[in-house]
Amino acid sequence: MATTAWAPEAFACPICLDILKDPATLPCGHSYCLLCIQKHWDRTATKGSYECPQCRQHFNPRPVLAKSNVLMEALEKLRLSRQDGPDSSDPAGSSEAPPSQTGLYPSLPSSSPHLCPLHQQVLDLYCCDDKQCICDECSIIGHKGHQVVRPDEEQQKIQQELINTSARIQGSIADREKLLQSLPQVSQAHKRSLQQLLVDSQTVFADVLKSVELSHSQVLELLQTHEKSASSRIETQTYSLQQEIISLNKKQEELKRLDSIQDPITFLNTFMAVDSKDQTENTVMGIWSPESVISGVRLCLDAYREAAQNLTKTNLASIFRVVNDAAAQAHSSGQPCDGGLISSNPQPPSQHTVTEVKSDSTTQRQNASAKPDVKPKVQASSTATQEHHKKPACASAHQVGASASCSVSNPAPKTREEMLKFRIEPTLDHNSAFRHIRLSDGYRKATLCAENQNYPVHPDRFVYWRQVMCLEPLAGSPYYWEVEWTGQRMTIGVAYRDMKRSASDDSSRLGHNPQSWSLYWSGKAFSMWHDGKETTLVCPKAKRIGVYLDQQTGVLAFYRVSHNQVQEICCVHTRFDGPLFPSFRFWTGVGSSVTICELN
Repeated sequence: MATTAWAPEAFACPICLDILKDPATLPCGHSYCLLCIQKHWDRTATKGSYECPQCRQHFNPRPVLAKSNVLMEALEKLRLSRQDGPDSSDPAGSSEAPPSQTGLYPSLPSSSPHLCPLHQQVLDLYCCDDKQCICDECSIIGHKGHQVVRPDEEQQKIQQELINTSARIQGSIADREKLLQSLPQVSQAHKRSLQQLLVDSQTVFADVLKSVELSHSQVLELLQTHEKSASSRIETQTYSLQQEIISLNKKQEELKRLDSIQDPITFLNTFMAVDSKDQTENTVMGIWSPESVISGVRLCLDAYREAAQNLTKTNLASIFRVVNDAAAQAHSSGQPCDGGLISSNPQPPSQHTVTEVKSDSTTQRQNASAKPDVKPKVQASSTATQEHHKKPACASAHQVGASASCSVSNPAPKTREEMLKFRIEPTLDHNSAFRHIRLSDGYRKATLCAENQNYPVHPDRFVYWRQVMCLEPLAGSPYYWEVEWTGQRMTIGVAYRDMKRSASDDSSRLGHNPQSWSLYWSGKAFSMWHDGKETTLVCPKAKRIGVYLDQQTGVLAFYRVSHNQVQEICCVHTRFDGPLFPSFRFWTGVGSSVTICELN
């Protein structure tokens, strides 16, 4: 019987417990599979120390290992000797080798695979950090401080958690299926209610139109009757004057005849026969004029028109607000809303947008001494603002180079309590966000990031400028929202939806085109931008900005919010010819953010 000089146990890897593959010898003399020892050291690389799994000798820096040629030759000789097998004359040679010993490498006797190769203890623990089975001694020495659990107990806990999670998921599925089954009925009921609301609205407006038409016909009838009465009065006065003229001419002729009578007796008799009454004293020489009636009726008509317009605006604003608030609540709760937000404009669109920027003159006077380097045009703006309050007709604001359109009948509120009556909390549109802007907190916060967010291609997305727009269109009713921002510079404004998105010029840059207005903090001062024109403002820095918008009356105002108080930064009076969307622009500075505040 052939024998070998090598014991097979000497060539087993202490880590994988198999014949050494590409053996590598450590400086301490122990040998391992090259791949096994490298994987072992890769798992412990975070400790900054590398040790031998058998003798625990530390190596620093990590040794550079290579295959041991000596061991490779020894393994090859062992393999060849095993292939030769025992002599055929040997009785034992007739017995077949166990299947486990057939192959390239012989199966060497080793410890049980369920025992620790280092401590020969049962592998009844599991290290969650290193993701391997260990024994009790390993948990004390090599895996101290790691999360070590017993697999069977941990499996029971996980299975129980899985059961609970499955039950919760099943309950959620049942709730959603129930809701899904009820959605058609809810949709039909909602559709019927909206259709009835459309009919009712048509009835209401028809009644209003009938009332207006009735008032119109009554006023026309009254004026026509008054016109006929005035004409009849003038005709009567004309006839009376003509008769008086005839009578006076007749008396004038009789008086001429008296002058030709020489006999006194005849003169006296003839004079006594003539009517001596002086008709000139009883003649009505005044002419009745209708100017007083015309001016009075005209004033009444102007007052009627103004009252009707104010009433229409107030009620339309209430209707817009009810529908927009309902849609915003449905959007924030994640529910679909088939009503949508009102995007139509109740006013006819104007052909030319005219703008006036009004900065707070009180703020300018308070800060004039603190900032002596303010440009002269700010003082001119203050003067123009004072003239705006003094005169009913507004002069043009030369800072923006456009004619002014004043709206003194519905100015912006002055206190935060008044503004909170019109509060909204718009949400950011992820389809418009620039590729390096991350949205969070329920699409209420936008943060400038260095990483590309890999948004899908969308026609509403800003491609060149670091900008994002909100989802809700604001039209008609007054609105008020507040934002907090961080960073060195920030632009906050509003824009029409048709502002360009992919252009690299100012046509898609917030505040630099006719489709947008913006408040910009440069790091030193605020300024107002519209159509590429800047208006310098005087106001302290504010990290919380309030924005008031009345699209119907044409008012856009920005406020500095501090300690539950507001201070006007600037106010724009203009004509908006469509719904506006809150918008923001980031500058340089990774980590800059803007957050739409929750208003209670």
